[in-house]
Amino acid sequence: MKYDFHTIVIGAGSAGLSAASILANLGAKVALIEKNKMGGDCLNTGCVPSKSLLHQAEKQGLSSANVGFAWEEAVGNSFNEIRRIPEKNFSRIIKHIHETIEEIAPHDSEKRFEDMGVTVLKGSAKLLDEHRVQISLNDRTGKKQEANNIQVISGKNIVLATGSKPRVPKLDGLENFPYLTNENLFSLKKLPRRFIIWGGGPISMEIGQAFGKLGSEVVIISRGQRLFKKDEPEVHPAMKEVLEQEGINFYFGFEPTKIEAREGQEGHFIFKIKNRKTGEEERILGDQFLIALGRVSATDELGLEKAGVEVDERGYIKANEHLQTSKKNIYACGDVLGDYQFTHMAGYEAEIVARNILNPIKTKADYSKIVWTTYTKPQVAHSGYTEASAKEEGKFGKVLMKTFEDMDRNIIEGDTKGFVKLILDSKDRVIGGTVVANEAGEMIGMVSLAISKNMKISAFQGLIYSYPTKSEVFKSLAVKNLQGSAQPWQRNLLKKWLSRNIN
Repeated sequence: MKYDFHTIVIGAGSAGLSAASILANLGAKVALIEKNKMGGDCLNTGCVPSKSLLHQAEKQGLSSANVGFAWEEAVGNSFNEIRRIPEKNFSRIIKHIHETIEEIAPHDSEKRFEDMGVTVLKGSAKLLDEHRVQISLNDRTGKKQEANNIQVISGKNIVLATGSKPRVPKLDGLENFPYLTNENLFSLKKLPRRFIIWGGGPISMEIGQAFGKLGSEVVIISRGQRLFKKDEPEVHPAMKEVLEQEGINFYFGFEPTKIEAREGQEGHFIFKIKNRKTGEEERILGDQFLIALGRVSATDELGLEKAGVEVDERGYIKANEHLQTSKKNIYACGDVLGDYQFTHMAGYEAEIVARNILNPIKTKADYSKIVWTTYTKPQVAHSGYTEASAKEEGKFGKVLMKTFEDMDRNIIEGDTKGFVKLILDSKDRVIGGTVVANEAGEMIGMVSLAISKNMKISAFQGLIYSYPTKSEVFKSLAVKNLQGSAQPWQRNLLKKWLSRNIN
């Protein structure tokens, strides 16, 4: 059977763009379908705007208050008095975020991919079977057209990379309230006075800290009792202390029950919450409300059932270790798989998919080397196994841990509240690590390299480090491990040998 394309890629986010690029550059005839903006969530409403906001908040926020930065007092009957950046400055920050997106956008543009030889089709895709895709093409304004502008194409292979969207649960009164998600957060016109965030995950931490630095009074409501749940347990108390010192208020173990407008106060609302353990109810006043409760798979309009593609109980696409779905010629990568919703993991999975489409000898996706970073200050970065997961899989040997309190570079920069925690196997090989520091996202690369090359902790001892650098902590940990691994008889023997010919 002949097909229109070697591979049809649905979704032009991080995963889809990577897969299309690799396949096209290796000579495959590729169609790329996207119904919204090229670049997907990461470029337009995720990584790029959020990191730009964090950078601007650090540059212009509370940390600049003592060096002549312009501040105004936010005084109101219902809100605490708090220093805030002027509204014109907040407008400039939002403008800068969108200028940053525009500057990066050409990297993901239609033109760039068409120049690679990719056929880019703008519209909504629906699977007709395991080889055919129906596209409802957009008009020139980007809007979906009527049913008369339909195109059907066929492909030997199909890649599903439609990503995810914010999870918005049911809440009494929510349908009457203009709440925020990451999809509209970066279009705010005014800086919130009291910013309520529902959810205790990484997005809440990053956005909460950023708006706190700009002068919003931030309240974070978490159903659970612990922040950074996927990270090592030591991260929670360290980061909770930092964030509370910056003025962020936490309600742990609370569940929202209702949101309603406050009479006589336009734009203000009352958020009712209940303690999950005691049943105690509280009311919180706010003027902006962000839902940051994780993501759900954006596959509801794909027609997966017609192609025989199975999903799990959460709605995410089921895939094997080669990232093939229940139909072997249909692959999936990125957020649609559900487990590791990071841009870099989408890129990694896209590489696996492209390799397996082109090569009859299939490559397995290996998640033992996964890495992630939460870009708070300090940052929280992780690679490989946690202590718990290593024990669960029978790979745990020991833990090495050190704070930055006596590391010279950290003392110089006032970055002493974090730590490094390494997980070793029984042969002293590094199999996991967590770093909490201002440049943790850069430092975790050393841990990732050690894991990928099956390096022992002793390899860190043999390196020469520039002085002063935060990475010297890895040498300190290697020395600590060497000292701790020496047996008493070895110490005694060494002591005797060194004392020869000494009075």
